[in-house]
Amino acid sequence: MATKITSLSPIACLFLVGALLQVVSAVDYDVGGNFGWNLPANSTFFSDWTRNKTFFIGDKLVFRSKAEETHDVAEPERQVDFEGCVKPGIVLSTSTVLSITLDAPPRRRYFICTVGSHCNAGMKFAIDVFVRPGTPDSALLPPPPPSSASSLRFGAVLAAALAGLLLLLTI
Repeated sequence: MATKITSLSPIACLFLVGALLQVVSAVDYDVGGNFGWNLPANSTFFSDWTRNKTFFIGDKLVFRSKAEETHDVAEPERQVDFEGCVKPGIVLSTSTVLSITLDAPPRRRYFICTVGSHCNAGMKFAIDVFVRPGTPDSALLPPPPPSSASSLRFGAVLAAALAGLLLLLTI
């Protein structure tokens, strides 16, 4: 019987490593999910899309537009400009795909489309960007609010703990 438990040890190690990698790796978010960065049918579509996500420094926002639609991405600095759909000085063309890495410092970030009245039609969203737990700077900051994404990360930590326990039992 001890041989069977010992033979599970490499599997437990792989499971542990995989779970730990999931905890510290950045996430690429396709903005709008399968719908993409396109003119939505309702004005709350993109804010609804962000609702159950937690964004961390190092994550990427990937803006994908349909080839037959014209969109851009702009990042207003202030909430009042975001709410009023005020076009900031720098606007990035999506040309179907644009990727933005969420960098430091942790803060609220705003994204809008400045083409025509797209922003007023709901092509905008705001996110809070946090320091990823387990990184050197994370001890200095409050934890992010709970969400489905952080629940997945908690699940990975729990899986890692269980894999570590299995590993200890095999020794």
